[in-house]
Amino acid sequence: MLLATASLHARSQFMRSAMGILLCGWLLVCAQMAYGHAAFVASDPVEGATLSRAPAVVSLSFNEPVGPIAFTLIPPTGERLTPGPVHSTDKNIIITLPPLTAQGSYLLSWRVVSADGHPIGGALSYALGASSSTPHTQVQQVHALRDVAIWLSRLLLYLCLITSTGAAIFRASSPGAPRQDWVRRVISVGLVLLLISLALQGLDVLDAPWRGLVHADTWRAAFDTRYAGTLGFAAMALAAAYRAQDTNRRGVLLLATIASTLLLGVALANSGHASTAPPQSLARAAVALHIIAIAAWLGALIPLARLLHANAQTLSGALARFSRWITPVVGLLLLSGATLIWLQLDAPSDLWRTDYGRVLMAKLSLVALLLALAAVNRYRYTQGALGGEPTARRGLRRMIGIEIIVAACILGLVSLWRFTPPPRSLHATDTSRTTSAIPSAPTEVILMNPKAHAMLHYQPGTPHQPGDLRITLSTRAAGSTITAQAITVNLSNPQLGIEALHREAHRLADGTWQAAIPPLPKTGRWQIGLDIRVDDFDQITVEGVLAQPE
Repeated sequence: MLLATASLHARSQFMRSAMGILLCGWLLVCAQMAYGHAAFVASDPVEGATLSRAPAVVSLSFNEPVGPIAFTLIPPTGERLTPGPVHSTDKNIIITLPPLTAQGSYLLSWRVVSADGHPIGGALSYALGASSSTPHTQVQQVHALRDVAIWLSRLLLYLCLITSTGAAIFRASSPGAPRQDWVRRVISVGLVLLLISLALQGLDVLDAPWRGLVHADTWRAAFDTRYAGTLGFAAMALAAAYRAQDTNRRGVLLLATIASTLLLGVALANSGHASTAPPQSLARAAVALHIIAIAAWLGALIPLARLLHANAQTLSGALARFSRWITPVVGLLLLSGATLIWLQLDAPSDLWRTDYGRVLMAKLSLVALLLALAAVNRYRYTQGALGGEPTARRGLRRMIGIEIIVAACILGLVSLWRFTPPPRSLHATDTSRTTSAIPSAPTEVILMNPKAHAMLHYQPGTPHQPGDLRITLSTRAAGSTITAQAITVNLSNPQLGIEALHREAHRLADGTWQAAIPPLPKTGRWQIGLDIRVDDFDQITVEGVLAQPE
């Protein structure tokens, strides 16, 4: 009697703890409602303005709430200043400027973080009286491996979360199925990946080098982002999945599985591009249902493959149940996925005109392949495997292995969305707002690669008149002109650590392209590149250095 009472009390305590965790998680999600991947909308003073009086503050407006990260002001005298204080009010960032009255060009480089944890940056130029020049400063290092590390850590974390929660769902839905001890090792790896992902988030937010991992500011910046909440929910989902494999009591198993499943949905709905689209309540619900359906289907593949080596009775029961409930799960997966596509795309052409759409098309192709493999399993091998046929069991095991590989590729593609904002965010951006900086004297630059040859001629402007950048395109082989659909001019200045600047060029009647370039401080060597869109499927990039006359 005492043992039964103790067991009942322990179960009651576990249920109250689990419900408390879920309630706290839901409150955190509700408290952090925001739209996500932000786009710059406007500034005061406006880009390229010539002012008669030095502004006391600069206001940056975005289409969604953002958080401030880093700001650098470069006055005509050339030193790098940190303005402040900085205030964030809803969709606006207010930067207090020091009392500077020097005549000439000013550059304010800014970096903020979206609600989905994705940092974005840009630069604002304005002039006080007349343009001027600034001296050289120290070059910052560029760390190309960071994006690869972010992608890989996110892919591996997705795999750990889906397989551990999916294994819990499979065990809870298959009475008599043995514990999956391998899941505990997966969960241990997942917990390590949570820490790695948090560290990489801090580096990305501050755009810091690898040595920034030992600085408290990097970790503080990571914890201040919404993605830290996502990782927290993911940690709780892994803990609940561990509990599901660590008990033989049916009630505790069911409760731990429900907790792991809901926490997984909450974690992925807490941040990311997909969950931040308006109407946000629909977007978050669709993301949560989508990831839960993925875990129920793809997460069950490994336990099912392992059971093919077990006794026929255990396999038959688990496989029969899986065959019954997998059809509505796949239906839920497709319905929630279609909802997310509808929310993220503004037009069908976004599928091939944007990086987000191209990744989506690749993902949909692999999903179609996965559905075809599942159909082969269901209609060719399942009945024979249930009947104990060795050939059918071997065929089913082989096809499940292929499904696992395809599923991993799909998750790899999904992880790329960390770097590709959805079309709804891209279309919110005013492309005319960005600018670039170039030498103060007429300059010609030749950019080329094996596919294209670009001649650039720049005629500098004045504080009251933008400069003129002309672009002539041709192929290197025959000298024929390239017919381009669009050209984007990209400039960056690593010497000052200035965020990337962009300007859309416009085609003229004579076949050349023109971009208006407002005057900016003279700041040494600017790196310049052209993104030349030839057609809907082909883009050529040429890059070089726009040297500043000494």
